[in-house]
Amino acid sequence: MSFRRDRAPELAWRDWVTTHETELIALGIPREVWADRMTWWRFLENTIHPDVSNARDVRFRLTDLSPEQQQRLYRFLDLVLPDQRAGVVVWWVLNHQFGTDTDNRE
Repeated sequence: MSFRRDRAPELAWRDWVTTHETELIALGIPREVWADRMTWWRFLENTIHPDVSNARDVRFRLTDLSPEQQQRLYRFLDLVLPDQRAGVVVWWVLNHQFGTDTDNRE
C-alpha cells in the first residue's frame, strides 16, 4: 500500500493565490511571503517574514508597508479572514490602528 498525499489543501491554496495575487502585489507584500500557505500564516501570526530568532534575518515586516498599504491590507484581511481572525496578529495590529469601536470588540 502506498501513501497518497491529500492535494486538496495545496490546490485550494493555489486557487486562493490566483484569486488574490493582483491585490497582494498591489499591497506591496513580497511574493515570498505568500509563496505557500504555511509561510503566509506564519507572517500573519508573527508580522515578520521569515519567522526567525535573529532580527537581522528578517526580510519583510508589516511595518515595511506604508500606512496606506497597511490600511489596504487591513481591509483585504477583513474580507478574506472573516471567520479566522483569532490568533492573526497582523489583523489584530491593523484592527487596533484602523478598526472602528465595533471592530475592536473581537
